[in-house]
Amino acid sequence: MKKSRIQEKKIIKYPKQYHFSIGFIIVGVMFIYMLYHLLTYLTAANITVYEVSQGSISSNLEYNALAIRQEQIVNAEANGDILYIAENFSKVGAKSKVYALDTSGEVLSTLKKSTENSEVSLGDEDYEKLESAISGFTYDFNTTNYNKLYSFKTELESQIQQLYTVSAMESMGESLQSAINSGTFTIYNSPSPGLIVYSVDGLENLTVDSFISDSFDMSTYSAENLKSQESVVAGQPVFKIITSDHWNLICEVDKSLYESLQEESYLKIKFLEDEVETWTNLSFAKKAGKYYLVLSLDDSMDRYADSRYVHIKIIKNNISGLKIPNSSIVKKQFFTIPKSYMLQGNNDDSAGFLLQSENDKGEYINPVIYYESEDYYYIDNSDVKRGDVLLKPDSNEQYVVGSDLATLEGVYNVNKGYAVFKQIEILYQNNDYSIIKTGTKYGISMYDHIVLQGNEVEENTIIN
Repeated sequence: MKKSRIQEKKIIKYPKQYHFSIGFIIVGVMFIYMLYHLLTYLTAANITVYEVSQGSISSNLEYNALAIRQEQIVNAEANGDILYIAENFSKVGAKSKVYALDTSGEVLSTLKKSTENSEVSLGDEDYEKLESAISGFTYDFNTTNYNKLYSFKTELESQIQQLYTVSAMESMGESLQSAINSGTFTIYNSPSPGLIVYSVDGLENLTVDSFISDSFDMSTYSAENLKSQESVVAGQPVFKIITSDHWNLICEVDKSLYESLQEESYLKIKFLEDEVETWTNLSFAKKAGKYYLVLSLDDSMDRYADSRYVHIKIIKNNISGLKIPNSSIVKKQFFTIPKSYMLQGNNDDSAGFLLQSENDKGEYINPVIYYESEDYYYIDNSDVKRGDVLLKPDSNEQYVVGSDLATLEGVYNVNKGYAVFKQIEILYQNNDYSIIKTGTKYGISMYDHIVLQGNEVEENTIIN
């Protein structure tokens, strides 16, 4: 028992030893590494790269086009009650009967009583005209444009009344001739062949050269229906005649569409009133900073003879080139350097310049050229800064950097792993994409990689 106690007292406790595992250390380092990169990824801007490809934008553009025709207003030659003889929108020849003036009122009073008492009947030719008008309206009628029904009803009633009136005139015989001989009833002819229209709007004298931007203001537009007047005074408009089937439609468009069509001579359009398509000759006009397409036609004029504004759709498919998202496009400001200050280096043909140094001697620099116009090179602030002085070769002339600035549209190319600005020329643009010109000297090519979020990077930003 004593021995056991003595042995217990002799027990010596050694300090606890800790053994480090190399595997645990490696796993810990990897965890910290992964955590760092995860945090870096989550906090960094998420830049997406887009590959440039060939593409096209299909555009169907709707406009209220301004109609310009060869229109001649004819005024009354005397005072009197008016009777229209020629039908609205009918084609007449020179010396065709159009309207008559009754200075005594007796003839028109007799005609009115005849038509009210139904003493006049219409012939087969008259019924054929009415049937043709109704058939044409039925064929083109669209329930989405129901208000056309009321205007057609008014026009049809007017046409029927006119047919009855003309038929009643023919039945008056000697009494009508007596009024004509006495000078109280005078029939007037068309001054020239053309299409009769019984409305005026004050824009009849417009030409392709004289229209202005206010001509497109539909909010102030109004037209006067001449057939609603029962009497006129001398000099008052009684009808107008369109003397040519050739007419023009003018559309105000944006700059991108205007420029994209510069190589075109013809354009296809659709009349949205009746869904009829046709080809037009195309020319261009630019006034007061606004852009216009001038469409020339030799058909369809009679269908829209009383419409100053014609609702059309420009059918322009296959606007092709390099297709890029609009989100990639950025604007960047550059110094512009006159080309006369350019100096080629000894080892290559690239453009360089002489930068004035502290000892007034020129230091040759070879900056990146981002674009060139007819007179200027475009460079950024990588090699020069505002206020630097460039020396003109073989001359005492100097140019201060920053004297002239210009802004270019472009994208950031990331083929080399970092962002490089490349200038672009936009041919056409819609809400989402742009078609840009191919083969430009300082631009991009098919299969290049560009930044999708152009505004989130800067020049030389490294793209992971």
